[in-house]
Formats: sequence, structure tokens, C-alpha cells
Amino acid sequence: MKLVVDSQEFEVEHRGESVLVNGREFSVRARRHRGIVAVYVNERPYYVQLPEESHGEGPLAVLVDARQHQVEVKGGAASRPRPRASSTQPRRALTAAGPGVVMAPMTGRVVRVEVNVGDTVEEGQVLLVIEAMKMENEVAAPVAGRVKEVLVQAGARVSEGDPLVVLEPTESA
Repeated sequence: MKLVVDSQEFEVEHRGESVLVNGREFSVRARRHRGIVAVYVNERPYYVQLPEESHGEGPLAVLVDARQHQVEVKGGAASRPRPRASSTQPRRALTAAGPGVVMAPMTGRVVRVEVNVGDTVEEGQVLLVIEAMKMENEVAAPVAGRVKEVLVQAGARVSEGDPLVVLEPTESA
């Protein structure tokens, strides 16, 4: 099948636990947590937020690590997006300026939260600190934006892939 991401076309073939992209093989595994899918490509995590529902043909707005991309699948059984099963957990719809969810990069304990709802943050600004294996790890904003939600507080235990902060990315000019 063909996958078009931001107008760039890729030939993709699924092979069990790996994916062939334009003839190059990648190890791939995925883990779903609520409305977010953590996709590990050669063990590097990418956090993907899909739209709650699709509107037929055409590209979908998909957030990958809080950055929006237009994605379209052409050919193969996956060319028509399937409706998703409903969940007991509420999910957010993805809009053009939709929320970007910052996920926990590791399991640990939140030591401190350095932002509040409504704060404006710059790309790379520290949002919170997670302690793991007696080391403090800063979690930075992947994009500039405004903090819409803070989903954890100091002292909370988090697992890798848990949502921490919801950002509304700043529209680029």
C-alpha cells in the first residue's frame, strides 16, 4: 500500500513485527493507551493521536509527538479507515488546531510540575520532571503552544506512554 504523509509518498508493506518502507525494514510495535498510540520504530517511541472518527476519503489530521501531519492511505485493505470501538474513557476529537498530548517517556514518579493551565510555553521548555531510577528527567514541550490541561500532579506515579500534559500548539505563520 502507499502512505502519503504531508504530500510525501511512501510504499509500505506490513511484515508481522516489522514494516518495509520504501524497501527499508523497520522493527515496529505499538501500545495503545486511551486515545494515544505509542508506536516504537526500532525502539524509538512516537506518540500518535488519531482523529476520533474519519469523514470518508481524503487525508486525516494526525498528531505525532504533538506535531500535526496530514496522512492518507492509498491501496490495500487499510485504505478506508475503520470506525473505532467506543471506550469507557473519554477521548478528545482532533481538530486542525487540536490538542497535542505530551506522554511520559518512562515509568517513574512526577517530582514537580512547572506549568499551569493557560501558560504559554516554548518548544523545549520544561513542563515537568519525572524521577526514574534515582535520576530526574525533564519532560520538555515538543512544540510551542498553550497548556490546555495538566493531567498529573507532583507525587503521581506514571507509566511510559501515560498522558501528562495537553498542549494547544501555536499556529505557525
